[in-house]
Amino acid sequence: MVSVITSFSRITILSYIIIFTVIDLIQMFEPKLNEAVSSILTTIQAVMIVLFLCNSAAVVYFAKENPYIILTTIIQLLFLAVIAIILNNLSVPASKALINNVLLMLCFSFIFIERLNFNKSIRQLINGVFALIVATAVIFILRKIPEISRYLFIFAAIGIVSLLAISFLGNVEYGARLSFNVLGIRIQPSEIVKLTYLFFIAGCIVTFRDFRGYLFSTIGAGIHVLVLVHSKDLGTALIFLVAYVFLTFIAYKNYILLGLEIGGAIIGGIIAFNAFPHIQTRFIAWLDPLSVVDNQGYQISQSLFAIGTGGWLGSGICNGMPAKIPVVLSDFIFAAVSEEMGAVVAICLIIIYMCSTVMFLNMAFNCSSSFYMLVVSGLAIIFAIQTVLNIGGVIKFIPSTGVTLPFISYGGSSLASMFTGFFIAECSDDLWVSAKGRRRYD
Repeated sequence: MVSVITSFSRITILSYIIIFTVIDLIQMFEPKLNEAVSSILTTIQAVMIVLFLCNSAAVVYFAKENPYIILTTIIQLLFLAVIAIILNNLSVPASKALINNVLLMLCFSFIFIERLNFNKSIRQLINGVFALIVATAVIFILRKIPEISRYLFIFAAIGIVSLLAISFLGNVEYGARLSFNVLGIRIQPSEIVKLTYLFFIAGCIVTFRDFRGYLFSTIGAGIHVLVLVHSKDLGTALIFLVAYVFLTFIAYKNYILLGLEIGGAIIGGIIAFNAFPHIQTRFIAWLDPLSVVDNQGYQISQSLFAIGTGGWLGSGICNGMPAKIPVVLSDFIFAAVSEEMGAVVAICLIIIYMCSTVMFLNMAFNCSSSFYMLVVSGLAIIFAIQTVLNIGGVIKFIPSTGVTLPFISYGGSSLASMFTGFFIAECSDDLWVSAKGRRRYD
């Protein structure tokens, strides 16, 4: 019975994801669709989300025979509905297409964490509720702060002090200082600092509309990156560096500065490669993982085995062996998706991430405020580069960097950061109007 349900669900789940992805592509290439047509398409996507979650949860239920999975799925559906309702009330108008994309990513997170570790799936749901509360609170606070760009140095101080604290006092994980443990809860400050970092750079550019803006943002970004390098959190350091390069180019459109920044980044990368042995180890594991499969190459080798075993249609939920991949819940969860749902679903997921990035950028460039235009552009860049680093490392396209997959990987700090950034992007134009004391859009 279980094998029949699992085999049948491989096709139904694939159908839901393909339909969702096709609609996403339509909305990306035709952003000015008729309102009625757009509403129909987003409604179809919402139905696909519900069917995907229920179908996948049913397979896990029959495989695990855990009655709590039914209750958990009902709560997850209510949670997704609450997210949509809150955003539709906070932002006028809200981007329903982007909301649907994020909700689908959360469904992937719920299903695969539940499939691998039920207790952690409960914790991830709690993390999601906490992230939702934090993101909503941040929006209400930002609405009360006029001319938020003036507080750029406060944002810089918060970010640098937080990173310094973790650099000297944080717990060492996989050779880097990444987190604190507070009352048994793991907190990763660098995830939250991503937001204060963007606010600082955007504030510099908007407040000082001359070379001083570039100078202050460069010095501040350099300090952030150097502290992260000192912590050996090189994946996050790379994300911060790329965000700075792209934001300054968007603001100044100066190719000379862009060339100097890229050159400096390359030189810094070479220095880091020679200074940190664990970077050299990751390069060895990337170039030829099977030659060091007993040590450094084990993780990437298991990831590639899992992806190859899944084929185009996947082995079926609960039919694979993703638990053999180290750190599969966070860094390598994309390999679990590829193994059990197949390469077609994995490719669709990559397309959904690509469409989400374009939607983020469309929001940014349509924003009335220069400050929030830069902030949301930075959020899009961070979202995109983090996705590329995670998936690229999983499929051996680039060396593994240890960053999480947005909205899918297990982790409270990452989820809170992504949720808050997502809410800021959705409400960016409305935040500017509210802070100016103007009437909200109808």
